[in-house]
Amino acid sequence: MSLRPKDPLLAAARVVLMIAMATMAVACAAMVIAVPAIIVFKTAVLAELSSKAVPGEALWALVLILLLAALCTALGFLFFRHMYRIVGTVADGDPFIPANASRLSAMGWIVVAVNVAGIPLVSTLRWLESVSEHMHTEAGNDVDGLLLALVLFILARVFREGTRLRDEVEGTV
Repeated sequence: MSLRPKDPLLAAARVVLMIAMATMAVACAAMVIAVPAIIVFKTAVLAELSSKAVPGEALWALVLILLLAALCTALGFLFFRHMYRIVGTVADGDPFIPANASRLSAMGWIVVAVNVAGIPLVSTLRWLESVSEHMHTEAGNDVDGLLLALVLFILARVFREGTRLRDEVEGTV
């Protein structure tokens, strides 16, 4: 039941997922570091905002945006890590295991969490855009993420059922 030892698609997926995890980790770390930097250099940041006719409250909006974006990238890292582990089980030739059903379910909840975090993130971005003539964003909330979550929850059930059926067949043989 094993796949080819070196399936190029799975190897490429692993590389892409490792790059995605590294990108998420670096982005999250940069945002987490930026928050105290903004606070430490508050006077300079406020002066820069003032020079662009942006109110001082924008400083706290920036902090909130960075914290929410850091949360989303941390969740993105977890999402890609689950996917990486699923790809590993496919490469091993045994994807229908309980752990993969749990991973898919966790990925669904991660997508839901990112969408929930996106609500105040987008609201804050829109407020910041409204008080600054130098900022424009295309950010918005949409249903794509929720549809992805639904697909992941359904796939988790498919994997649970596939695992149950496989165990049932192995038990009768």
